[in-house]
Amino acid sequence: MKNPGTQSLLLAGSLILAFHTPVLADNDARDYIPLEPGTTLIAAYYNYISATDFYADGDKINSDTNLSANIGILRPVYYTKLGPFVIDPQMLIPFGEQSLDGDGVGGVEISSSGLADPIVTATIWLVNDPASKTWLGFTPFITVPLGEYDEDKALNMGANRWAFKPEVGFVKGFGNYFFELTGNCEFYTDNDDFSAQSLTLEQDPVYTLESHLSYNFSDAFYISGDYFYHNGGETTLAGIDQHDEKDDHAVQLTLGFLLNPSYQLLLKYKTDIEVENGLKTNTVGLRFAHFF
Repeated sequence: MKNPGTQSLLLAGSLILAFHTPVLADNDARDYIPLEPGTTLIAAYYNYISATDFYADGDKINSDTNLSANIGILRPVYYTKLGPFVIDPQMLIPFGEQSLDGDGVGGVEISSSGLADPIVTATIWLVNDPASKTWLGFTPFITVPLGEYDEDKALNMGANRWAFKPEVGFVKGFGNYFFELTGNCEFYTDNDDFSAQSLTLEQDPVYTLESHLSYNFSDAFYISGDYFYHNGGETTLAGIDQHDEKDDHAVQLTLGFLLNPSYQLLLKYKTDIEVENGLKTNTVGLRFAHFF
């Protein structure tokens, strides 16, 4: 049986991997519908993430592992053209604070705050046909290890490693309905300075499939039902498999409001419905966007 200190270290390590870039784990509805070239988009995100139940091999083993996280992201995006293709070079700058306490982490409180690892990316639209409401885009995400990280802390905002995520997104509109399907695979370099013992933490790729079905009630309001599936991502700590691979399902409800021609607001509620290993989370989020 693991002692509380070891359990705390391993659990905190899994949370670093899960939450160092919490907003971009998944997309929002209609992210793969581009704006006109020459448009600048500035988006600000806020997510409140909470959890109490911890799962191992699909079974709940603890109901007193309390996660509370307040995460913000600033996301500047510029739409332009590269030859015949629309592209949107952008950066995501995440920051915030998170804490863990309860019996699941040995009765102690663990916290961190500051800048998380930023992401640079750009979607290139291989198909961009507004007339038929058909879009197909490819996005390579690169996560840069510049976030707050201290090997002596059990929980950090940064992950001390690079991550690379190629993604393909498809959107098809039918009248007032829009169906979206997105798939990606994220690869990670090693964190060779994990914990005060400077252990090597490795992680297998994480595979993600998500879909969104949205409906326009008017030109200024839509609703979306969102589904997310994550698989893989087992970690190895100092050469020892942690048996913490993902096989998780989550759903989300999104409300989209066009406040005026230049401002948009998204309100979101997301909940895990099945978790193989790790915390079962709930997320309340909003995104405010200004485009000009």
